[in-house]
Formats: sequence, C-alpha cells, structure tokens
Amino acid sequence: MTEKEAYKKLREDKRLGLQNFPENITNNHFDISSDKLIEELELKISELKSQIESYNATPGYIKSLEIYFIEKELLAFSEMKIIYAHKHFETHLKFLLSSSYEEVEEKRLYKWAEVENLLKSKDINLKNISNYSEISELRNLNNAIKHSRNMIDVKTKHILELRNKKEPYYKDLLEFYNRIEGCSLIFLTSLSKEIEKNLFEFENEQLEKISVKLVSHMDPPTVSKLINKLESKSN
Repeated sequence: MTEKEAYKKLREDKRLGLQNFPENITNNHFDISSDKLIEELELKISELKSQIESYNATPGYIKSLEIYFIEKELLAFSEMKIIYAHKHFETHLKFLLSSSYEEVEEKRLYKWAEVENLLKSKDINLKNISNYSEISELRNLNNAIKHSRNMIDVKTKHILELRNKKEPYYKDLLEFYNRIEGCSLIFLTSLSKEIEKNLFEFENEQLEKISVKLVSHMDPPTVSKLINKLESKSN
C-alpha cells in the first residue's frame, strides 16, 4: 500500500466509524432488570392497599408503613435509572470525542465545561445539537440526585415533571425518564454528524482560517514545502 493509499484508507475508516457510531451504541441493560423490579413492587403496593380495606386500624397501619418503605425503594430505583442513563450517555460521549480528536484525553472530559470548551474550539455549538435541552436536564438531575440534599434545586426546578413540587414522588422521576429515554441516542447521532462535518468537510471560510493561521507562522519557502507535502499525501 502506497502512502497516498494509506492516508486515503485512514480517512475513509475514520469517517465510516463516525457514520456507524450511532449503530454501535449499546443498549441500556439496567432498564430490563429495574423495570421488572419496579413492576413487582408496584403490584405489591396494589395488593397491600386492597388488604388495608379489610383490616382494622392496627394491621392497616402496619400495611401502610410497608407501603411507605416500598415507595422509598421505588424512589431509589427511579433515581438509579436516571443515574445509570447519564452514565450510559457519558461513556459514549467520551468515546466519541476522544476517538474523533486524537489530541483529547478521555479523562479530561469528566467536566461538562471541558466538553463545551473542546467543541467550541472546533466551531461546534452544543446548543444546536438535537435534544440539547433534554440532555442538560438529565445532567442537572443526575447531579442533584448524587450531590444535592434537595433534588429539586435551582437547576432542576424548571424540569416539567418537577415543577411546583417540594420533593419528587418516584412516579415523577419515572415520567421524566420515559420522556428523555431516547434523547441521548438522538443527541449523540446529531453530534457525530457535526463532528464528521468538522473533520471532513471544509468550506471556504474554514480553509481561510487554516491558511491564515499557518501563513502567520511560516515564511514563503516553508509554505511551499507544506503544499508539496499535502499534495504528496493526497489523491
């Protein structure tokens, strides 16, 4: 394989990898087990509520207490679904960015600000990516669950399912999850397309920026050498 052929294959493989990236996003395996447990616990609550009606005050109180603790379990499961969904999204986002831009270390991307700064440097506006708002809500709610005493804070109180509530019921979190469940795939698909454009499609404005940056550091002989090297490696 000649040098030109090697570079051509490298370009084609990288572009194909970006185009196929959404198809390789794995399923959220936690959903299968958690949904089954949630269904079982909700059925148990229904059974307990029907039993309360046939008991006198004391046994009824015990059943009500059991319902209280089951609902706390359901709240924990609904929180875990949101945390896992965010982790699932974050894992694939880090892979997409670190594999697309070789200069980026995956460990740098643990802060959202780092992701924003990276994409801004590539002229990619995150706010223009499909389902950006839903992903922001997922991030904020994930952070509130993990780090805040009050899940409904300044950043989460505007979420549709949490509006005008002092604290969430487990069904509120499940409704939120069901609404944003498919958003991470849509977001990552949209972002991968923007990255593909950034890496492989060059408009005159982009070429102008590149040329100005290079010429400002190179004398004419060096510019000529660069042109020759580029031509030798391209078709």
